[in-house]
Amino acid sequence: MRIHRTQHTSGFAVLPNSALRDRRLSFSARGILAYLLSLPDGAREDVRTLADRNPGLGRRGVSKAVDELIRYGYYIRRNVRDAETGRVRTETFVFDVPQDADSPLPSLAGTGGPGDGKAGKLPTGVKNPGEEPSPAPDAGPVPASSGSAAEGGREEASQQQNQEEGSPEVGRAAAVLGRLGAVEPKLSLGAAETLNLAPLAAEWLRRGVSELELRNTLVAGLPASVIAPARFLANRLERKMPAPRRVADPAAPAVAVRAECGDCGRPLPLGQSQGICGQCAGVERAAQDARPSVGTAAEAASLIDQIRQRRASGTVRGSRRGFATVHP
Repeated sequence: MRIHRTQHTSGFAVLPNSALRDRRLSFSARGILAYLLSLPDGAREDVRTLADRNPGLGRRGVSKAVDELIRYGYYIRRNVRDAETGRVRTETFVFDVPQDADSPLPSLAGTGGPGDGKAGKLPTGVKNPGEEPSPAPDAGPVPASSGSAAEGGREEASQQQNQEEGSPEVGRAAAVLGRLGAVEPKLSLGAAETLNLAPLAAEWLRRGVSELELRNTLVAGLPASVIAPARFLANRLERKMPAPRRVADPAAPAVAVRAECGDCGRPLPLGQSQGICGQCAGVERAAQDARPSVGTAAEAASLIDQIRQRRASGTVRGSRRGFATVHP
């Protein structure tokens, strides 16, 4: 067996071989452990969500695999009482190395005293890889003009963002995104994620897309599992952004204005912008004269009276299918 590995620069997880080759764990437990370790810190996963996103195992299989991770120290649960609300919540800790019963657990966020104020750095000496390095000390001070231009650009961007957040389309888009979890649990978003995606979804509404069509587009054709709902929705919103649709002008007349006949003032036929109508030209009158004449109401009433008289005398016998003449 020959193993091929690709050098990754982003979107990868580092796992120890000792955990992936731990023979005490089943392959299902090792796969769930690798999946949990690939998630960002603070992700919300439990047996129910793991079973929903991995339909091949089911809740029973996922629960059995998680019990294995708990038994050998890879997965630890701890109940914590909130000092302000008094509610008890469950904190979950996942480790890439087995922990003993006496091993101290990491402290919760917000506990402990302040640090010494000294920030560390990466072994490479770069504070944030991927960003431009800071200027060297002997490079001289940064010109004031560039600093003021950067501040002006940030202020303009901040004002534009505030205007977009206050628009009604952003509010409607945030409501649509917030209700996606009720329609499809795979696309459940947090409050911060909803606010970040709202301006992008609002652009759909500005281009003439309805809220129902936006929701159906986001939930249609989902994969078996969605690991990062916010990134998935952002990609779908950008990739499937529709072109602006033509909206009818409310000030435009509902019916096109038709030109009038130059002689009688009647509306001309559609497509004729000037001239006289067919009646004034004598075309329609000739056509009417060629048609067979239709009896008037008086003639129709006279005919009905004659039928009634013949029926009363027994000359004509009526039925639903018509009339038949009776011969003496």
